[in-house]
Amino acid sequence: KMPREYIARLVMDPKHRSLALMTVKDKRYVDAHAAGKLCVIPDVSGKERAPQGSQIIGGICYRSYPEQRFAEIAFCAISATQQVRGFGSVLMNLCKAQGAREGIEYFITYADNYAVGYFKKLGFTKAITMPRGRYYGLIKDYDGGTMMECHLQRHIPYPSLRSLIQKQSDYVMSKLCETANSHRVYHWDGSSP
Repeated sequence: KMPREYIARLVMDPKHRSLALMTVKDKRYVDAHAAGKLCVIPDVSGKERAPQGSQIIGGICYRSYPEQRFAEIAFCAISATQQVRGFGSVLMNLCKAQGAREGIEYFITYADNYAVGYFKKLGFTKAITMPRGRYYGLIKDYDGGTMMECHLQRHIPYPSLRSLIQKQSDYVMSKLCETANSHRVYHWDGSSP
């Protein structure tokens, strides 16, 4: 619901950083991504450029305050046709990893009523623990928005967090299956088959 002019101003502002998530149709880049390699193509000016035929499906823009070690997320959006497919989580985890590399300890954002659940799912909370003096007077207070924060942990591999949790869950389930007797069938008379 943000005006395009406002978004363009934020993205082009040199004080803001933006990350984009895109589809890539070129097989070379898809194979490189599958191999765990970063797919960034430098153009002649030395800036990053998307491969031809790619399409942006989401983006996130934030302003960093390095002296206070926090950043404000100005906007986070995924194309309506690509929502509820996990792309928002991927984008936010990439943003957290980038923030941690920059020395950011906290992300602060104002979430509208539709986004509070999304941010909660990704580790944000309404309980602001960052000292008020670090952000007061630097970020704008938005009417109708809920202020939320996420405390970053430098040692967490945010981009691979989902697969890491899945591996841990699989391991715990395999150990439970080894020791559990739930696979045994008992007859009503107490005998085993």
